[in-house]
Amino acid sequence: MLTPYPESEAADERRKRIYNRVHSRTRIAVECAFGRLKNRFRILLAKLEQKTLGRICKVIYSCIVLHNMLLAVNDSCAVNGEDPHRAELQVRDDDGGLPDPFHNDWSLLEPERMDIERNAPV
Repeated sequence: MLTPYPESEAADERRKRIYNRVHSRTRIAVECAFGRLKNRFRILLAKLEQKTLGRICKVIYSCIVLHNMLLAVNDSCAVNGEDPHRAELQVRDDDGGLPDPFHNDWSLLEPERMDIERNAPV
């Protein structure tokens, strides 16, 4: 995961301050996107009662896909349905080829972080 530089480290280097600013803007955009997703699929507001982390990821991934499909057909209304606490969600047990976001070598992203620093607009 790409993280911002500590303030003490970024204060002395302009490129690190720029990176932190770009990182912050991106984080805010992602938080807003998840807010819209939670507003449309209220099940995401409650604790997901799935048995494994993989299944939780599938539920979230499915909501993202459905949200994008609804946007593609210009559906801007929130989804109305049953209380998410009462709904029984059926999710397959296999991982269905979805990537596991919790088991990655994040150090591989360091070159990406450096590239963002070098190419960020001032």
